[in-house]
Amino acid sequence: MKRTLQSLTVVLGLMTLSSAHAQVRYLDQIFETNQLQSNVGIGFNIDALRSNLDSVTFASDYDDILAIMANGETPPLNYFQSNGALPVDQQTTAKLYPIRLDIYTPPASDTEVNRPVIIYLHTGNFLPPVINGSPTGTKIDSAAVNLCKQWARSGYVVASVDYRMGWNPLSTVPDIRRGTLLQAVYRALHDAQTSVRYMRATVAQGNPYNIDPTKIALFGQGSGGYVSQAYATLDDYNTDIAIQKFIGEDGFPYVIESIDGTIDGGPGSQRLPDPLQLAGISKEISLSMNIGGALADISWLDDTDPPMISLHCVRDPFAPFDDGTVVVPTTNEDVVDVSGANVFIQEAVDLGNNAAFLTIPNGNDPYTDRARSLYGQTFDYILPTQPTITVAENPEGLFPFVLPINTINGNRFTNQGGPWDWWDFGTLELLVAGAEAATGNDYDAALINAQSVAGNPGMGPEKGLAYIDTIQGYINPRMMCVFELEGAPCITGISKVETQNNTTIFPNPSQSAITIRNTDEVIRRIQMIDITGRVVLERNVNDHTYLLERGQLSDGVYLLQITFDNQQITKKVLFN
Repeated sequence: MKRTLQSLTVVLGLMTLSSAHAQVRYLDQIFETNQLQSNVGIGFNIDALRSNLDSVTFASDYDDILAIMANGETPPLNYFQSNGALPVDQQTTAKLYPIRLDIYTPPASDTEVNRPVIIYLHTGNFLPPVINGSPTGTKIDSAAVNLCKQWARSGYVVASVDYRMGWNPLSTVPDIRRGTLLQAVYRALHDAQTSVRYMRATVAQGNPYNIDPTKIALFGQGSGGYVSQAYATLDDYNTDIAIQKFIGEDGFPYVIESIDGTIDGGPGSQRLPDPLQLAGISKEISLSMNIGGALADISWLDDTDPPMISLHCVRDPFAPFDDGTVVVPTTNEDVVDVSGANVFIQEAVDLGNNAAFLTIPNGNDPYTDRARSLYGQTFDYILPTQPTITVAENPEGLFPFVLPINTINGNRFTNQGGPWDWWDFGTLELLVAGAEAATGNDYDAALINAQSVAGNPGMGPEKGLAYIDTIQGYINPRMMCVFELEGAPCITGISKVETQNNTTIFPNPSQSAITIRNTDEVIRRIQMIDITGRVVLERNVNDHTYLLERGQLSDGVYLLQITFDNQQITKKVLFN
């Protein structure tokens, strides 16, 4: 154990040895404590895990719930309780799941009134712990709690979501596994929308958490990362969901709006209306982050999507780092082909979405330097059909974890995918007892623990917290850039400068040349920066208007830095 932790220190501990600096809000933990409000109820919806969706009486139960809601009332408890605990005359085929948040805030002594918000989506393979074959899978997992606490102690407000679960990983039919998993992601996406809307709605209710409603980010861990990516990229049902990849063998899409609800959270025959959505409260976010997640289809990603940050184990056996197939630990069966962080972060860079991160200078922090040192590198891989894997050339916003190959007796699933997780065996035994009582099935705590530790050698708080240090060290500066917070290490204001300073650029996009004009101030100098962060063009201007010829510049997105007497602004330019 000592040797393992020493090795971990070599890999991660050196990153903590950055030059001394004053504690900076949103970058460092400036508080020693935080506050926590547990299980804040924000709504409820149909629980696919416990409802009998195929029952002939489900529709009438659903209508009864709608009628109760229309009167401004909460459905009685029997709709929330499992039928096994109820008399026959109180049993229902439609069951409800209460959506709840654990809300972490800075200590009461903090006087900041415009705090950014992080919505946290836990891991768990869309099934409860133990049933999912793992000791983890709730908003009170050790990694989830410690990430949320540390962000709150850095000045953020964090809302950790208890979202709905339920799908069929045990089916021998791949089409059923694929369809029910995508439906689970869709339900969790809706619960994330409710969470964003709830936090934004609190501003009009006296703003008890002192948040800035324009600065909301989503963070997904593991399966929660699939949700955060879907949330950030799903725009249109017909072009994103009703495509061949997501159409079942019966000829129908796996997700049907009239049944599962609309992309923006509207109701369907198995989804109740969300009062926050009906009230017109925005679900928009400024940033999508994940550790160990993936994007269901790369076609979902376009240049209107928010910036993205991802930390991912290169040899993750369950969620592919590159293009690959999702495998869930519950059964180790293939489910659906997706794009991993190595693909979608590079695409976000190529589209210009991650432009802010390009301007973080080398040497700013050890986490950035470590990530960039791995870009373009090739490593041995864990699939017999794919002996090597190469990190993309400049996926700014991606931190690859390169951990030793840990294939044991030919089993690739013992390679690490979540080294930040830890648990204790006593708690696992309690979870097993609860799962057995709820399902009537038998589970072996010792076996679940042994299988999970095999894929997370050295598991424990010391190892997990070391990885959390890296997660926060890499993410926090980039959140500061996106949120345009004081002390951010990159050029801030990229999301706002398009209309700032009366500067106009036209045409944009362009095939040959662009005109830069400001009728109020003299443009002193311009610089063009490509997606690798390299300055590719510099000009002294000293005029109100400048015609910039494209010359030999390649197709793509560039950052145009424009310097005036008293300020510098940055705009995105696309040559095509």
